This record gives sequence, structure tokens and C-alpha cells, in this order.
Amino acid sequence: MGRKDVLWQEADGFHLAMRSDDRRVVVDLITQLRDAVLAGTGDDRFRRLFPAAYHQDAELDEEYQRLMHGELLASRLDSLNRTNELLVRDEEADVIVLTEDELDSLMKSVNDLRLVLGTLLDIQENEPAIEEDDPAFPQYHLYSYLGWLLEWIIRVRW
Repeated sequence: MGRKDVLWQEADGFHLAMRSDDRRVVVDLITQLRDAVLAGTGDDRFRRLFPAAYHQDAELDEEYQRLMHGELLASRLDSLNRTNELLVRDEEADVIVLTEDELDSLMKSVNDLRLVLGTLLDIQENEPAIEEDDPAFPQYHLYSYLGWLLEWIIRVRW
């Protein structure tokens, strides 16, 4: 292949170079996230997916959530479903070609995964490096990988 980029644009669309096993991991994570969001438990892990609009006024925020939650949920689920579909097509291919809309769905889904994982890990600004022997190291590594992928998407998209 010769390219070191994970994502680049050509005339026929955006080319995503992602090993099939990496794609399967992302698909599994997106499926888990979709199922958990669909369960609608109001779990604190999802607070960054459905953030407060009115931090100082609980009544206004409750009204906002009542009016907008369904729309936000539908938009997130649409992106998660579309991303799963695009990542499983041509499962064994090392490179898949995405449309602009598919790239946007991928970006939203990767960002949603990072938001939830960041909440679970209680990621703060200027988080110190984590040691490899820390039990949470794999989750931090995944968080870092998703951030790297999101950076590539943003770099190519804009």
C-alpha cells in the first residue's frame, strides 16, 4: 500500500485504512454503546452524550431534555448504525471508501465512544500518563486510539 496515512481523500471519496480486526473492535464497541443507549437507563455514563443545556436552571434544563432528548437520541443512533454498516462492508478489505456523510457518521460515533469512555475513566484535562501495569491501561489505550482516529477524521474532513 505504501501510505502511512490512516485516512485520505481522493476523487472517489475518503479512504480509511483500518485493519479488519481493528474495525471489528470498533464495531463491537459501537454495538455495545448503541444497545446501552437504547436501553435508556439514564445512566450517568451517558451524561456527556446528552449534556445539560441550562446548568443554572434545573426546570429549564428538564424542559429542554424533554423536548430534545428524542431528537438527540435518534441522531446518535442513526450515526452509530450507519457507522456499523460501513465498517462491516468489505470486511476483509484493508481500505474502505467512505462518502462525506459516512465520514461524518464515523466522526460522530468515534466521538460518542470517546465521550462515554472518558466519562467512565473520569478523564480530566492534563491527565498524567498512565503506567502499563495499571489495570485501566487498556481502556486508556483505547481512549487514546479513538482520539487519534478522531484527529485523522477532523484533519481530512476540514
